[in-house]
Amino acid sequence: MKIEISAPGKTVLHGEHAVVYGKAAVAVSISLRTYLILDSHDEDKVLLTLKNLNVQKEWDLNDLNNFSHFNAGGDIMQADEESIKHITDAFELNSSTTENESEKLAIITFLFLCIHISKCYNAGSFAPCVVHVDSELTVGSGMGSSASFSVCLATALLISCGRITPRLLPEDKELINKWAFQAEKIFHGKPSGIDNSICTYGGALLFENGLVADTLPEMQNINVLLVNTRVSRNTKALVAAVKQKKEVFPSIIDPVFESINAISKQCWNLLKNTISAVNEEEMAVLENLINMNHHLLNSLGAGHPKLNHIHDIAESYHCASKLTGAGGGGSAIILLPIKNTEEKSSIIDSLKKDLQNCDFDIWDIFAGTPGVQVKFQ
Repeated sequence: MKIEISAPGKTVLHGEHAVVYGKAAVAVSISLRTYLILDSHDEDKVLLTLKNLNVQKEWDLNDLNNFSHFNAGGDIMQADEESIKHITDAFELNSSTTENESEKLAIITFLFLCIHISKCYNAGSFAPCVVHVDSELTVGSGMGSSASFSVCLATALLISCGRITPRLLPEDKELINKWAFQAEKIFHGKPSGIDNSICTYGGALLFENGLVADTLPEMQNINVLLVNTRVSRNTKALVAAVKQKKEVFPSIIDPVFESINAISKQCWNLLKNTISAVNEEEMAVLENLINMNHHLLNSLGAGHPKLNHIHDIAESYHCASKLTGAGGGGSAIILLPIKNTEEKSSIIDSLKKDLQNCDFDIWDIFAGTPGVQVKFQ
């Protein structure tokens, strides 16, 4: 049996960092996706290829089946420090067997989901297989590459264990999302849950108090450029730095979070109540919200000189821009004019050229694309 899974990346319109503390955030799925193929294997081995990270690994089936640390409570194994450390030590992932942190975390996540999903739903027996992963998402850029990977892998394993159906019913997606959230803990320490949720469900969503509060199956016609600074950043470290600033300056940082929360709510209400395409008056509101939030995130220490450079370039073309994701590098989004006249097309072309001349990667993206999808080969 060969299963092919795909899941979208994401961009956060509003709510970065504040969402970790229960505030509202607005996220949308994007047209760039991760693709995973799980195929059966003749030998008693599990093989993993991560094309983006140039990783090829294999493990004997007995080593996985004999893994002893297992304390599942209910339907989900928690990715706490103890369980992560046990996998890291058992498979010697603290040594030079991994070349960088991204590679190490991806392998730990793969092993965590493989071992514990099989033990939860397949009587501890893991079937030999080959897993190949390729992605259009850049690692460490704020596009949700880790969440997209986690959603793909959890989906493939849950289907192969017979725990969910390939039709991906609502209850199936709920379980996928729960496992992907545990995987996100391995990558990011204390994730909000927004990335795995949008990569699972697709479309657009309002996330609040650790839960999906509202959804939009389809987005209105909003054109966005996604711009990658090519500056890698560590989400876990950035979240920790904001937390430390909040602990030292609570009377200053808490109002910043409240302001970001208000921006998220106003953006969501506008999107939710827009019946047809966004008009110029609504676009002006969205632009103001984008620009205000960019500066609020800078005040939290989430900015970067290159993100500010993107913002300045966009502003010179009368376009709104902000960082998206954890900041500290990664990516920015630029809101483009709603009317695609010949004059505005020329302006956008010039904007793109200026960004490319600064060595930024850019993508024209579709927002609100479908969530996780399954097909059999």
